[in-house]
Amino acid sequence: TQGPFDNSAAAPIGQGLASMLMGISDSGNVTVNASYAEQSTTWGLYLHDDWKVSRKLSMNIGLRYEIESAITERYNRSVLGFDPTAAPAIAAQVQANYALNPTAGLNPAQFQVAGGLTFAGVNNNPRGLWNVYPHSFMPRFGLAYSLTNKTVLRAGYGIFYGFLGTRRTNVIQNGFSQTTYEVPSLDGGLTFANTLANPFPNGIQQPLGAAGGAMTGLGQAISFFNQNPLPPYMQRWSFGIQQELPHRILADISYVGNRGTHIETTRNINALPNSYLSTSPVRDPTTINYLTASVPNPFYPLLPNTALGGAVVSRASLLTPYPQFTSVTTTAYQGYSWYHSFNLQAEKRLTAHLMFTGAYTYSKFMEATSYLNAGDPMPERVISDQDFTHRLSGSAIYELPFGKGRKWLSQAHGLLNIIVGGWQAQTIYSIQSGNPLTWGNVLFNGNYSDIPLSGGSRSVAEWFDIHSGFVTASNAQLSNNLRTFPLRLSNVRGPKIVNFDISAIKATKIGERLTMQFRAESLNAMNHPLFANPTVDPTNGAFGAITAQNNNPRRIQLTLKLLF
Repeated sequence: TQGPFDNSAAAPIGQGLASMLMGISDSGNVTVNASYAEQSTTWGLYLHDDWKVSRKLSMNIGLRYEIESAITERYNRSVLGFDPTAAPAIAAQVQANYALNPTAGLNPAQFQVAGGLTFAGVNNNPRGLWNVYPHSFMPRFGLAYSLTNKTVLRAGYGIFYGFLGTRRTNVIQNGFSQTTYEVPSLDGGLTFANTLANPFPNGIQQPLGAAGGAMTGLGQAISFFNQNPLPPYMQRWSFGIQQELPHRILADISYVGNRGTHIETTRNINALPNSYLSTSPVRDPTTINYLTASVPNPFYPLLPNTALGGAVVSRASLLTPYPQFTSVTTTAYQGYSWYHSFNLQAEKRLTAHLMFTGAYTYSKFMEATSYLNAGDPMPERVISDQDFTHRLSGSAIYELPFGKGRKWLSQAHGLLNIIVGGWQAQTIYSIQSGNPLTWGNVLFNGNYSDIPLSGGSRSVAEWFDIHSGFVTASNAQLSNNLRTFPLRLSNVRGPKIVNFDISAIKATKIGERLTMQFRAESLNAMNHPLFANPTVDPTNGAFGAITAQNNNPRRIQLTLKLLF
């Protein structure tokens, strides 16, 4: 019988069953998890005015101001920040251990064990998890000018801030949870110190919380709050011309732009510095062997049951800025983006039983929100994975001209009118370009322009040219290198997205207050597959092939509802 804790037997089934029958467990653990009661608030003030400047010119001007408080936890059960100068209690011992067995490329004087977490509400630290940003002013401006009775110019500009904590972020509780591991035997199974009846004879370890100080999370991955966050904001502007055409058709031509600033990124400040990575254009066994070599662990045996608990570690782990942690992540606000689009739209209001809307967008969306190498100072400027160069969409509603009051069978009454009257046909169609593919750290010896295939040559078996310079041999792949192959290429994209829906709707009046509506809808009416992006791992046997579908086959649904 398994006890009330995680008991995962690694031994063969027969051996595990025998030990269980003897009341002995192979391994297990129990975790004391922290709870939290957090709070953050945001306040906003908005002033707006519509101003009729003249018979032809109208303006609207607004200003919004928001201020967001930092998150607080009722009992201060949260990490606050990171002190790079903090000295863990084991620092001197670790540095002495390292001096006895230094690794090539890092002399003892350079090896430092410094840095640790700070906590909210202790040691004169504030309860709020970051400093409040007080400058979120958001002006908005728009105008409309009538050139003629049927031609209008429109323009607008606005700033829009995002939130930092409200509805987005939770407290960080490194140190406020604790796992106790079951150790059945200390002598290789000759004797057993605990049993299933008493798996933790020394008790369950309780978390130290903030009392752990700079020792919190040693040998593990930690994260902390950037103490001076910058809320992301968007600047958006537009300019357009609207023209009324015959038959109540409205045409709209416009330009829309958007600039994103201070977009949040995740940053590992404990990444291996780029200076240690290979700059070779091919696999570099010398660098790989140097960084992955096992060397004496100066933290042994000070951090048991952690990633630094063994007698040896990889050399790379000792070359990071904070070798006592496996990673140290926080948020940075170095990201940015920009978007430009040309938009053409036509809309016909309901006349002669017909209404339709059509729109075409030509756009480009660039961003810098991801780091090509973890140690890079800034994110890579690259085409966004949400860039869809072309998008065409349209919808239409047609009221069939049959039944009472319509062109045909206008005198129909009773059952005949119920059958033929009140029908509408609707359709929605959309098609757009595929999005750019996101690549890994691939080895490519060729020209980027040779990767895409022409439409006639492309197939689900080979979506792009896998022979254009990709190195596919597993033993030749790059590792521990300074990456240069981009995250995405604007000319290598996934399949386009096409969808066509149709429906028939009938409304039947029952008395004065009750209407019965019947809907017959066909989603993906043409049964067109929307393929997933192809495999981009050169070592995968399906490299360049599409192996999945993202949409459902045609679906027909019937609905009946009463409106009263």
